[in-house]
Amino acid sequence: MATTPLRSRIAALLLALLAGVGVGALSGCDAISGAAGDAVERAIEEAVDGLDLSDGLPEGFPAEVVVVEGPARGAARTDADGVTTWVALVTAADSGTVARSTLEDAGFEVDNVVTHDAGLIAQLSSDAHDVKLIASDTRVVYVVTPVG
Repeated sequence: MATTPLRSRIAALLLALLAGVGVGALSGCDAISGAAGDAVERAIEEAVDGLDLSDGLPEGFPAEVVVVEGPARGAARTDADGVTTWVALVTAADSGTVARSTLEDAGFEVDNVVTHDAGLIAQLSSDAHDVKLIASDTRVVYVVTPVG
């Protein structure tokens, strides 16, 4: 499957956050911590940029992707190849770890994860779906695509 621009941007932000957290662990610099927070917020904005979010989860959102509790907004987008991507934005305080463990309990495996005081960015997968999970102190975003 071809990589979509959204998936590419999220992957790039994940790599940037990984690099920043690694440097921060070595230097203990507050500026790096702030940069990590900015990277998480930027990843959230990139994930929802240009989408017309409706109230609730988007139509067709996979039931196996259990989201944290809180007000949800979402959208679905189908690309030229007919692949649908679902995006859900949930307002929930400090729920990144809960979101990750809930997906793991539902059978998803963690492919990549970066956690920091500023939030969490993770990639998880099941036999049917890939999930990019981005969580800040106040929001959790799920970007869901079918496998294959």
